[in-house]
Amino acid sequence: MDKLLISTSLTLEAAQFLAQAAIDHARQTGFKMNAVVVDAAGNALISLRDPGAPLPARDFAEKKAYTAACYGWSTDKWNDILADRAVITAGLAQHEKIAMFGGGLPIVVEGEVVGAIGVAGGKVADDIACAEAAINAFNRL
Repeated sequence: MDKLLISTSLTLEAAQFLAQAAIDHARQTGFKMNAVVVDAAGNALISLRDPGAPLPARDFAEKKAYTAACYGWSTDKWNDILADRAVITAGLAQHEKIAMFGGGLPIVVEGEVVGAIGVAGGKVADDIACAEAAINAFNRL
């Protein structure tokens, strides 16, 4: 076999940059957030919590990141994907690591998912904005 499957993933430094960029954006907009960045397999690389951010939201941030990494799409797309699939929706909702609401985004480099970020602590639109700001900052590097 002359080819092996090689997976590319984020470095710890990249994960730190992304999480901090999300927290920085939240602070600029007046929110206190949790940001979790995972590798390509959905394993947490870093978790940042701005003091005063809701404690339970840290778990939601990790679930959002895990879900985005594993499925390769934004977690806010679940409503559209599962619109008429009540049984699947109920099943996925019971999975302890899955989040089916916005704030989780895959991190894609050269067409490959290399990790994901999950942000939680505000309204869904605020969480999405912070995750998008982090990825936009990362893409400018």
